[in-house]
Amino acid sequence: MSKYLPLLKYEAKTIVRDPVNLYMCLFPVIILFLLSFVFPMILESIDPIQGTVIKVTMLLLLVVILAFGSFFLAAMSTFLLLEQKDEHTLNTIAVTPVGTSGYLKFKMAYIYLMSVAGIIVILLGTKLIAGDKYTIWGTSVFDNIDISHIVSFAVVNGLFTPALAMLQGAFAKNKVEGFAFIKGTGMLALVPALMVLEAFQGGLQYMLGIFPNFWAIRGMLLKLMPSENGANLSYTLYLLIGGVYNVILLVAAYRVFLKKAQY
Repeated sequence: MSKYLPLLKYEAKTIVRDPVNLYMCLFPVIILFLLSFVFPMILESIDPIQGTVIKVTMLLLLVVILAFGSFFLAAMSTFLLLEQKDEHTLNTIAVTPVGTSGYLKFKMAYIYLMSVAGIIVILLGTKLIAGDKYTIWGTSVFDNIDISHIVSFAVVNGLFTPALAMLQGAFAKNKVEGFAFIKGTGMLALVPALMVLEAFQGGLQYMLGIFPNFWAIRGMLLKLMPSENGANLSYTLYLLIGGVYNVILLVAAYRVFLKKAQY
C-alpha cells in the first residue's frame, strides 16, 4: 500500500496545477447547486395544471444530470492520461515497482471512487436539500428512492467513467485530439435523453442498450418515476446488465490503452 502513496501525491499535484481539472473535480458540487436551486425554478415556472409537461421536463433534466455526472470526470481523466503521454511520464513509471499496468489500475481505481462519490453527493444532496421541489401531482419523485438505490446506482454508473477515459486516452495522440474526442463522446452522454420519447418507452428502449450508460440510468429513472410497461425490467436487473456491460468495456479499454500507449 505504501508504494501507492507517492503516486497519490503526484496525482493530487497534477490535478491542482490545472484549473480545468480543478473545475471538473468541483463539477458534482456545481451540479448539486443546479439541481437544488436552479432547476426547481424552471419547474416552478411551469403551470402545475400541465402535469405532463412537468413530467417530461423533469425527466429530461434528470437524464441529462445522471448522464453527465460521470462524463465530466472521464474528461478530466482523459486530459491527465494525455498529459502523461505528452510528458512521457508513463515511461518513467514503467520502471518503478508499481509498473505501468499497476499505475493504470491505481489511477482508474481512484477515478472510479471519485465518480462514485460525486454521484452520491449529487443524488443524496438533491434528495435532502430539494427533494420536495421535484413533485408530480403533489408527490416527490425522490420519495421513491433511498440510500441503497443511490449507492447501487453510483457503483454501477461510475464504472463508465474510467472506461471512457481510457478509450479516449488510447485513441487520442495529444490534448487537441483528446478535446475533439471529448466533444464527440458528449453526444454519447446525451443519448439516454431519447428515453423521454414515447417511442422508447416500450421494447424499443433496448435499441439504446448498445450505449453503456443506458442501463443504470434507465433503472434509476424507473425508480424515480415508475412506469407501467410490460417491456420494463426490474431496477436490479437493469443495474446488473449495466454492471456486467461496463466491466467488460472497462477491461477492454484497459487493454486497448496499454496496447496503444507509447512509452
